[in-house]
Amino acid sequence: MIRKIRHILLQLKGRYTFGKKVGILGDFTVVNPQKVTIGNHCGVNHGVFILGHHKVEIGSYVVLSARCMLIDTGLDKHEFLEKDFPKHLDGPIRIEDGVWIGAGAIILAGVTVGRKAIIGAGAVVTRDVPPYSIAAGNPAKVIGRTDA
Repeated sequence: MIRKIRHILLQLKGRYTFGKKVGILGDFTVVNPQKVTIGNHCGVNHGVFILGHHKVEIGSYVVLSARCMLIDTGLDKHEFLEKDFPKHLDGPIRIEDGVWIGAGAIILAGVTVGRKAIIGAGAVVTRDVPPYSIAAGNPAKVIGRTDA
C-alpha cells in the first residue's frame, strides 16, 4: 500500500514539474523547473538530476535512465585558477525525440543529442551527438549507429 501511494506521489511530482505525460520510476531532482521542458511519453528513472540553470529541452519519447545528469552550466576553467569567484559558463541542452540516455550518463552544457540517439551508461557527453548515433565513453565518442 505504501509503495502504491509513493508511486502516485512521484507521478504527481512529475506532472507538476514537467506538466506533460511523463512516466516516473523513482525520485528525481529538477533544480529550476521553469527552465526545463519535456515532451510527451517520456520515462524518468530514479536519481535523475536536471540542473536547468540556463535551458534544458527534452523531446518526446525520451528515456532518462537511473542517475543520469543534465548539467547546463559549469565554472570557467580559465578563471578558476585566477579568481576566487570564477564565472559560470552555461549553454542549453537539447535532447531530441526518441533518445535513450543510459544510467549514470552526464550531458553537459551546450550539447544537442540528436533524434533516436543512444548514450551509453556512464558516458560524459561534451559535444553534440548526431541523430541515430550511439555514443559512449569519457569523453563520449560515436561508436555506432542506431539505424544500421
